[in-house]
Amino acid sequence: MKKIDELTFEELSLRKSKLKGVVIGYGILIVIALLLFIYLQAKPILFIPVSVLPVIGLPLFLSLKMTMDEIAKRKGRG
Repeated sequence: MKKIDELTFEELSLRKSKLKGVVIGYGILIVIALLLFIYLQAKPILFIPVSVLPVIGLPLFLSLKMTMDEIAKRKGRG
């Protein structure tokens, strides 16, 4: 896999759109899981795996931010 500095502008744009879709899907998954646990009145011990979901998704958010920063940097340069 190429480093983010080695990608072309088109590849960066494609990566940004894919990551945005994945982050939106991941957010929807978290909301559905939380609502399901509330609806089923789950015990607090079962809530622990759901509370870890945002931490697990942190690399997705960081990757999207790095991609957006690189796009902004290139737009400012060119």
